[in-house]
Amino acid sequence: MTDPEGRLRLTVLGNSTAVPHPASAAAGYLVEWGETALLLDAGQGVIRSLQDLLDPHELTAVVVGHMHADHSLDLVGLRYLYPWGEPAADPLPVHLPPGGRVRLDALATGISERVGFFDDAYAIDEYDPSEPLVIGPLTIRFNSGRHYVPAWGLSVEAPDGARLVYTGDTGPSDSVVDFASEADLLLIEAALRLPAHDDAERGHLTAEEAIDMATRARARSALLVHYSPTRQTELEELCAAAGPWIRPAVPGLTAIVSPGHPAAIAAPADQEIVRTG
Repeated sequence: MTDPEGRLRLTVLGNSTAVPHPASAAAGYLVEWGETALLLDAGQGVIRSLQDLLDPHELTAVVVGHMHADHSLDLVGLRYLYPWGEPAADPLPVHLPPGGRVRLDALATGISERVGFFDDAYAIDEYDPSEPLVIGPLTIRFNSGRHYVPAWGLSVEAPDGARLVYTGDTGPSDSVVDFASEADLLLIEAALRLPAHDDAERGHLTAEEAIDMATRARARSALLVHYSPTRQTELEELCAAAGPWIRPAVPGLTAIVSPGHPAAIAAPADQEIVRTG
């Protein structure tokens, strides 16, 4: 799956919510540059989707924005691909948000595994959201979202200047708009049908809110993510009214991200490159 021309490549592994649906895994996005393969979030079902593309042992690192199950639970499935009774020779770097380590340890207990279960396979690190995280040639920067628990969106910046921004889970937020300013490709959540379906303290977006935020951010191209597959036709209609620069993500969709241009999107049905915008 590597791009010999040295461009930033996105593959959508899953873009659904926490509610299981056969059409999509939960949140998970593969980002590649050359030999670097970065997994953003690991919700349930994501690792099985990843296996259709590459051996998960070839991952360079995993970065998790927050520890809700639909963004992190497949760290369990991924762990079972590693040796059982001895430390892995080449542990996988797993970058968790602040406080993520204690939650991962609690998860090991919750699934009746031994203390240190994840440590035998992973090199676990809690990132500092105020500092850039450098993974190979890619630079990751973080931004706090508006959610029910501490949650971080992130940007991935490539050596050629291409910039992909992923909001993670967030409610309406001017700081997220500022963070996503002029992204070459923006992945923005659209979990809700109506604002009334959210808590009083917002933690998710409607599609209309997501499109508005992406518009205000002046994103060159955008994908709606974190929505139920049952709503795909509805979101396609909303995006079509907004313009060709935005569309719903679907599993298997790929994008080549270039600096200063809309992303080149390949639909999974035909894998024909379509320039958005």
